[in-house]
Amino acid sequence: MLFLSGCHNLQGKKSEMISVYADNYEITGTTRDEIIGKIHPAIFTTVDRSNTGATRKYGPMPTKKGAKVTLETGRYALTGYPSGNIYVYDEDDNLLFREIVGEKVGMPTLTADIDSSFSIVFDGGYNTVTILPVKTELSTELTAGIWDVGLDIEPGNYTISIPYGYGFVQILEEGKDPQLFELMGGELTGSQSQVQLKEGQKVRVTKVSMVKFEPLIE
Repeated sequence: MLFLSGCHNLQGKKSEMISVYADNYEITGTTRDEIIGKIHPAIFTTVDRSNTGATRKYGPMPTKKGAKVTLETGRYALTGYPSGNIYVYDEDDNLLFREIVGEKVGMPTLTADIDSSFSIVFDGGYNTVTILPVKTELSTELTAGIWDVGLDIEPGNYTISIPYGYGFVQILEEGKDPQLFELMGGELTGSQSQVQLKEGQKVRVTKVSMVKFEPLIE
């Protein structure tokens, strides 16, 4: 009887996860945890957005193995040509996040708050690298990167979608389980999800160039 009861509970949990996904394209449970991985506390860093000291940098890749750079604290858009991986590490060389970025493959840019204690690694896929300080402004179209609710997008209820491609939106909040939404573009295969954004949360857009956040009319 104990075995049957346990089996029944597992089936119910799996059924609930399938229902959540079917209703809103939200991935939950162990599948969510495997996709997102460990969330390092430093990912919740929000820097001084005045970008004092932040400067544009452009140049050739010095070695075929790639290069590590450090920057003045600020908010930056990172990219390179033709394409490669961009890794962001904390001061102890713990990986915070990674994205494939470039003109040929991956996302056009990666936008994030970069503390002066962080280091950025551009791998050997790049011939040139571009680092641009970016202004903070509210928007309902978020590109690949990490965004602050209240600074980069207003709190509220939204429908999220993408015009084409495939990717994910993560909603991150300190001390709480993350939310993960799968996004698919296209007229026939496109998905839409409803999300609630709260002040202080982080929104990570990954593996997709841009996500549209359409405010829900109350």
